Amino acid sequence: MGITIPRIDLPHIVFGRPGEGVGRGPGNKGDIIGKDPDKGKGDKAGEDPADGITVQIDLETVLKLLKDELQLPNLQPKVNQTFEDERVVYNGISKIGPLSLLHKRRTLKETMKRMAAMGQLQNKIIVPGFNQPTAVLLPINDDRRYRQYNIIKKPSNQAVIFYMRDGSGSMDPFKCDIVSDIAWWVDLWVRSFYKRTESVYIWHDTEAKEVSQEVFYNLRYGGGTKCSSALSLMSKLIQQKGRFDPNKWNIYGLYFGDGENQTNDNAQFCKVLRKDLGPDKVNMFGVCQILHMWPYEQSLKAYVDKQLEAGKLPNHIRSTSIDKPEGAAWHDVLKNDEHRDEAIKKALKDLLGKDAKSKGLEGVKVEELA
Repeated sequence: MGITIPRIDLPHIVFGRPGEGVGRGPGNKGDIIGKDPDKGKGDKAGEDPADGITVQIDLETVLKLLKDELQLPNLQPKVNQTFEDERVVYNGISKIGPLSLLHKRRTLKETMKRMAAMGQLQNKIIVPGFNQPTAVLLPINDDRRYRQYNIIKKPSNQAVIFYMRDGSGSMDPFKCDIVSDIAWWVDLWVRSFYKRTESVYIWHDTEAKEVSQEVFYNLRYGGGTKCSSALSLMSKLIQQKGRFDPNKWNIYGLYFGDGENQTNDNAQFCKVLRKDLGPDKVNMFGVCQILHMWPYEQSLKAYVDKQLEAGKLPNHIRSTSIDKPEGAAWHDVLKNDEHRDEAIKKALKDLLGKDAKSKGLEGVKVEELA
């Protein structure tokens, strides 16, 4: 992974006297010394590369920084995992076996024990190539020992992440960019704990369908919204024979939307969560609400939070939101990259952090990040 940082020019001695001293001559406050002030200006596409250098950072360092910064706990696999992976280990000894698996050290040890018991260790015989009789070890068939393998069964170490998002017209490209950022970090974190990780993408309006990653992030459609359809499809895919058996897979679910939903569908959304996506099937389910336009009390997350607080939903469900400040248009929200990054970090901590509670949080507002 590479990141670009500004290039730093180290101080150095220059021969001769410059035309103007530092701090003298024409210039405005804030001008960068030693750089062409007109560079980057013009009415045509530029040809020069950007100022800066690319630094390579290994993935382990990124994950450590993520864990330390957000205080994320290690993910715990399911307790009731089935044994699926098998590994052959040569950790046994047998008296029979192929010559290729002959354990020479153990064979000679058995020969020494037998000959010592019979008083033959000091017996000397003539060995070709030696001038004098020499004491040697003479193994017999009963002395031979062979390596024996055992099959070690290991619990299945695999996970699947279901990404679901609202595909209605209100989910504009800006909101989808935030979905992409959060999903990327969650994917990176989950994959670090499992040998095999798969991703399933579900897009919905009033109906849900499984799609490719490209379609998931880019498809726009001005249809209605029925959030429970995505959860119902997730449940159906889990129950599909031979695909994602909850006894063999660690299952994670993330739902992204802006909180707009058919009013009578909020109850159905929670019903599917409670009955079909409980902790016996899903390790963690997160609801992430992004820049809702309705009053918060009417949003999907508000309904989920009330159900969590009332104890009507299991505690493996977590929720978070990225909100807009009061009186601001959602187009103007989080234009500052620093504020945007802080909001995404807050959302990740709500979903994955040690202090994330079963009940939902109020979300992140720009004025609180300033």
